[in-house]
Amino acid sequence: MSSCITGWAHSKFGVNSEQTSENMIADVVEKAIEHAEISPKEIDAIFVGTFNNGFQKQDFHGALPAVSQSDLRYVPAMRVENACATGSAAIHTAMNAIEAKKAKTTLVVGVEKMTDVSSERVGDILLGASYRPEEGDTKGGFTGVFATIAKSYFQKYGDKSDILAKIAAKNHENGCANPFAHMQKKLDFEFCNSVSEKNPYVAEPLRRTDCSMVSDGAAALIIQDIDIALSAKRAIAFRSRR
Repeated sequence: MSSCITGWAHSKFGVNSEQTSENMIADVVEKAIEHAEISPKEIDAIFVGTFNNGFQKQDFHGALPAVSQSDLRYVPAMRVENACATGSAAIHTAMNAIEAKKAKTTLVVGVEKMTDVSSERVGDILLGASYRPEEGDTKGGFTGVFATIAKSYFQKYGDKSDILAKIAAKNHENGCANPFAHMQKKLDFEFCNSVSEKNPYVAEPLRRTDCSMVSDGAAALIIQDIDIALSAKRAIAFRSRR
């Protein structure tokens, strides 16, 4: 273990028509720095994780934390993108920088702004995370890609739709206890396990409750070298690295 989280901030996920990704980044960066009780001048490197890929015209989000925090203007910054693992990749990149002794205090930001485009456009943008020559015309968009995987799994191991429904019901119950969740509505197993007008197939065999929502939101972490972190007010260690 070479590093710890010492501060964090999180916006509420949902349809956020009032803010751009720049605004959301500014909010969580300021709050994470305050939560860690450090000065922006202590930050040695910035890593921003976002998929974007056409959701917004603004790109190169690595530069955006410095727009609202002038002390970050000359701090080395990069954008990290790794499809669904983008947030994890940004954290790993920060940890690698600390382990390599290139930084002692890092700022990691994750942000997505997905709701400014149509549902059809969302589906096509997300297909950019697939292999276009083989999957670019998949019916149902990126959900269709996962539906194809689910069908193959069901063919090998039997229909496991009930297991997916249990996962969905559990996730919705957890969402009710999470003030940052996009949806805070308890949906029971029977609802999640049934195909209905309110829970149709998005891409068979995946129902609406099996799929993630199109959402806007941001989060930020301060990750520091363990020698600094152990004297911090809050220090959360990583249980696993790989």
